[in-house]
Amino acid sequence: MANTRGIFTLRYILEEKIPFDEWVSLDDVWIDYPTIVSPNTGYFGGGYPRTGAMDKLSYSSDTTAYTPSANLVAIGRHGIGATGNSTHGYFGGGIRGSTYSYMEKVTYSSDTTALAPGANLTSERTRLAATGNSTAGYFGGGQPTGGSTPIITMDKVTYASDTTATVPGAALSSARYALAATGNSTNGYFGGGNYFFTGMLIMDKMTYSSETTAAVPGANLSSSRGGVAATGNSTHGYFGGGGFPGPVYSTVDKVTYSTDTTAEVPGAALSVARFYLSATGNSTDGYFGGGRPGPVSTMDKVTYSSDTTAAVPGAALSGARYGVAASSARANALPTSNTPESTRFSDNLTEFVRGGYFGGGSGSPGGVATMDKVAYSSDTTAEVPGAALSVGRYELAATGNSTAGYFGGGVSRSTMDKVAYSSDTTAGVPGAALSVARYYIAATGNSTAGYFGGGAASYSTMDKVTYSTDTTAEVPGAALSVARYGVTATGNSTAGYFGGGDPGRVSTMDKLTYSTDTTAEVPGAALSVTTLRQGATGNANFGYFGGGAFPERSTMDKVTYSTDTTAQVPGASLSGARYGLAATGNSTTGYFGGGRTPSAVSTMDKVTYSSDTTAAVPGAALSTARYGVAASSPLANALPAAPVPQMHQDQQQHPHLKLPRLIILVQYHL
Repeated sequence: MANTRGIFTLRYILEEKIPFDEWVSLDDVWIDYPTIVSPNTGYFGGGYPRTGAMDKLSYSSDTTAYTPSANLVAIGRHGIGATGNSTHGYFGGGIRGSTYSYMEKVTYSSDTTALAPGANLTSERTRLAATGNSTAGYFGGGQPTGGSTPIITMDKVTYASDTTATVPGAALSSARYALAATGNSTNGYFGGGNYFFTGMLIMDKMTYSSETTAAVPGANLSSSRGGVAATGNSTHGYFGGGGFPGPVYSTVDKVTYSTDTTAEVPGAALSVARFYLSATGNSTDGYFGGGRPGPVSTMDKVTYSSDTTAAVPGAALSGARYGVAASSARANALPTSNTPESTRFSDNLTEFVRGGYFGGGSGSPGGVATMDKVAYSSDTTAEVPGAALSVGRYELAATGNSTAGYFGGGVSRSTMDKVAYSSDTTAGVPGAALSVARYYIAATGNSTAGYFGGGAASYSTMDKVTYSTDTTAEVPGAALSVARYGVTATGNSTAGYFGGGDPGRVSTMDKLTYSTDTTAEVPGAALSVTTLRQGATGNANFGYFGGGAFPERSTMDKVTYSTDTTAQVPGASLSGARYGLAATGNSTTGYFGGGRTPSAVSTMDKVTYSSDTTAAVPGAALSTARYGVAASSPLANALPAAPVPQMHQDQQQHPHLKLPRLIILVQYHL
């Protein structure tokens, strides 16, 4: 690899580096900041009789400690609702003699609590429930005053502005109080509750993307009860306890989000039957604390992988109480870390994420929803639960622009999911669904639109996703020259290239011209071998098509866009033969991940474009072995490197600080 770093004489720069294009452009110089990992803790606040206390639960040690600096500051109360994002918890409403609309904001990093008056609930109420995603929290139901008629109101707290507003379309399907809520990045589930002294088993599902709520009878609780608590991860919610009035339950019901169904899990029953408890947790475990009769300080831990529950005495609340509320930086499938912002040296443009997203794939009968994120700066990969697909599937395709990725299709599906890179969250966009359900498809695009082409069974169909409206329409003039599936695609800002496929195991390469929405075969760019189910990515000048079947291949073909020609580059061959993989990258490197050999693999190979060489990067392997995965990135396919011009946060807070500047020492020996 060329040496593009170090200290050079001006003559060396002018005579050797710049003429051979071995000098680093200032636009390629970025300043990276450390990754921020969210705290692996939960907060239990308020309750009766210790009404203002805040306890902090450490998940790693299963211990709880009273944290007075985070105590509620408005007035100690119980019957509060709580939720939050990766940095703050929001505790709203409650009662202590009178009902309140107060919203208090807990800062996890400093264990401090402050009033957030702009985020106060739109009305006073108690015994409400709350859940949300990375950007907003939703507080639903409750009682305005003790003994008064329950309400259906849903308030939305927007975290970025600390403001609250009622969202009428998201109102509960039935008025009730003493309900519970949990969810993932795309949906919230509000279950159980009381209407006066009658227990309810109803489950409402709120869709965040449309801010609408509807009852889902298949997800109703196994028994009618109020005073229940709930938490969960990206795939399941757990509703435990409850029962007032009438019998008091230890029951834990498990809601499967992908099917909107609920079933009791006897092995996960609470260690003590109780109601008016609270719950929160992380991606692996849920914690249910406090409650009555008693009151009690008991803390039960539900292990999601085994659906079992056990009391953890060391995690018991600091004092026995009920009507407590809980929040956590890792509940509701919130991301466990955020990729650091990178600031471009030349103009201070901020790039929200420098990574690639690999979503879906095989792993269960219907495929998995898993989303992995590859950090280019460190060549490491981690699962991001908050960005999981809305439904598990495989043999899908993905593309996107600088701010969002679009994952479409899959076996028997036309579903389109949109991944917001800045928040690592995913939501279904029904208006962008493919024109026909299909799989073994390919996708690429530019800054304004994505194109999804081909697919089983033998489609030539080309669908165009317009990003500004999140809508999809078939474009007949852009149909592939030959109907086929197992096709692969990449491109630059002006054209997309769709190569290979079946039936017939062809090497055909079609070129889609974005300005005219027309497609034509380009024989000179045909793949070097007949193959299908490859991975492909590239930059402004070249596209790289790697792997394929059948038989399994490690071949890497390089498409030169300026001449519409393709040649095999042996030095860039994959580290192992495989197919059913996915690829994405940035302007300098491509990442080829997953696939099958025919066994599923998690392998990640990195292609360095400047040298046309490939090497496996074990640290960037997918979180699970799978094939039929799809990938997108804000930097692939010649997308602009920095979509959002803004000053880095450190500069906004400390204007006197300047970002580091590259110092070039030049010796004038001309």
